[in-house]
Amino acid sequence: MISTAQHLVGTTPVQIVSDTIAAEEVHIHCAGTIYLGGADVTTSNGLKMDNGDKLTFLNHVGAMYVVAGAGNQSISVLVIER
Repeated sequence: MISTAQHLVGTTPVQIVSDTIAAEEVHIHCAGTIYLGGADVTTSNGLKMDNGDKLTFLNHVGAMYVVAGAGNQSISVLVIER
């Protein structure tokens, strides 16, 4: 199964990938600046992604969250499930 989503991210963490799926691949494309991590992600502990950055996770298991440093940022997510 393939699913896509676009999220508008603010200063509160937003779940972009559910922990209930076994994703074969997760592709993330950032428009703006966001920080990637777990449910407790912040601008201090998250992986920073800048405008135009793309990231792929293979054999991903677990939930993924993002947060923006300021204002609203956009993120596109493609998930390919097993």
